[in-house]
Amino acid sequence: MTVQHLYKYGAINEYSERLFATPSVWFSPPSQLNDPFECRPYFTFEGNRDQIIETLKRSLRRRYPESGNDEITAQAVSYYLGGRYRNPETWEGLRNHSIQHLANNIGLYCLSSKPDDILMWSHYGSCHSGFCLKFEATAHTPFFGRAQEVQYSEDLPIVDVFNTPINEQIDLVFLTKFSGWSYEEEWRIIDHDTGPGLKEYPSELLAGVIFGTKMPQKDKNRIRGWINHGGREIIFYQAELDEKKFAIEIKRA
Repeated sequence: MTVQHLYKYGAINEYSERLFATPSVWFSPPSQLNDPFECRPYFTFEGNRDQIIETLKRSLRRRYPESGNDEITAQAVSYYLGGRYRNPETWEGLRNHSIQHLANNIGLYCLSSKPDDILMWSHYGSCHSGFCLKFEATAHTPFFGRAQEVQYSEDLPIVDVFNTPINEQIDLVFLTKFSGWSYEEEWRIIDHDTGPGLKEYPSELLAGVIFGTKMPQKDKNRIRGWINHGGREIIFYQAELDEKKFAIEIKRA
């Protein structure tokens, strides 16, 4: 990991008090992300005889749960010997099942290495009236130190179910995005053990809060109050418009 801090843009809403008063963040399932291409790789199934038959058996068990093991095995072997496994439609159900599983059972926390991006303040920071959290995230930092850098591509990632190592599959699926998003300089924490939901982090890792250029004073006061109520010492910053160019400056508040 080559960064010192990572940032999370956000807007004031009904969950904000919990966000600032307690050291917890929400991991979203891929199905809730704003890009419909997210975590939808192109799967291929180029395995050997045993691998293909075992995979066909798993697929058939989901389709025919009342069938016995011998019947399922015989049908899978029949599919293989008859060459039906070469038909793309044979794998369509398995492909859809895999995508559906990824979409709902993996937790992602998305961050950026940039606290001053005009577009991100517009898209995720409530049109500059929101905030941006600053987290410590070195290679030796717990929790946020687990974040991995997203790679950007013109093409969907291709995952060979049988021959792509599992770690590489995870990287291809969850750390590949369309190159049009590259301005975000995104990093992600992937939770494939406990999935989506609220996760606690060490409170000292929240290093600062940046107020948007258009954030109302009442919202700044609310954030300060929530943080003080939680007993944390945080450095506050103010985002300001540069007077000579299209840029945002971050200054101590």
